[in-house]
Amino acid sequence: MSDTLQKLDQIEKIVSQDPKKTPPEVRKQFWRIVREIKRSPNPDITEVAQAARIRNVLFKEKRGRTYSLWPCIVLLTLIGALGPTLWYLRLLEVSLDWNAFLVWTTSDWWIFLRRLGSLLAATFFFYPLGRLIAGKWAGIRIDGMSRGMYNEPTLKIDYETFLLTPPPKRKWFFFFAGIWTVITSFGIGFVGFILVGDLCGIITAIFLGISEGAAIWSGTTKNIGGEMAHYNRERKIERSWKRQIGA
Repeated sequence: MSDTLQKLDQIEKIVSQDPKKTPPEVRKQFWRIVREIKRSPNPDITEVAQAARIRNVLFKEKRGRTYSLWPCIVLLTLIGALGPTLWYLRLLEVSLDWNAFLVWTTSDWWIFLRRLGSLLAATFFFYPLGRLIAGKWAGIRIDGMSRGMYNEPTLKIDYETFLLTPPPKRKWFFFFAGIWTVITSFGIGFVGFILVGDLCGIITAIFLGISEGAAIWSGTTKNIGGEMAHYNRERKIERSWKRQIGA
């Protein structure tokens, strides 16, 4: 048995007893091992499987229940389509003169803000689709729907296939999941632009694009950076991985 497997065995025994009482130092040790597995050009299948089991226990303790994937995807997509997307399209019935935005009335600004709000709400409900599409491309399975860090709906990835996926694909998985919000807002807003020349979709997409770009530029790996924090983390791991394979 390898030294890593011995450490994982010890960690799993501690975690399985009571995940909530897992000492911080044990958690830190576990995530250090996970990073080592991620950097490995040829990760050990046994280590990956055991690390995935431990992560699932910790994930359940922190995020709660994981729900069936497709019923949740269908439900959220329908809510997004029939709720904020339809609301945005109805708001287009009230005209806004973009050439005279400097002299907009309070009513005009209120319509503008409501359109932006509807587009942002739509990205919230359509967001899980980004991870689903990215997972299909990268070969990362999705376990189901779970609660995100800020109680938002998100998709729980299958950690075993995630760890077995090469760093470049893991990196782009998170990048696409993050940029999907930009694609979504622009796509819905483009319909408004075609119909009445509305610019709210472009404005929302630019705002979200700047936000995602700022997270990448800052290099943050903290959770507040969202998907791009994961992207930054995997990009760092990719550099180490490339050195090991001589790329």
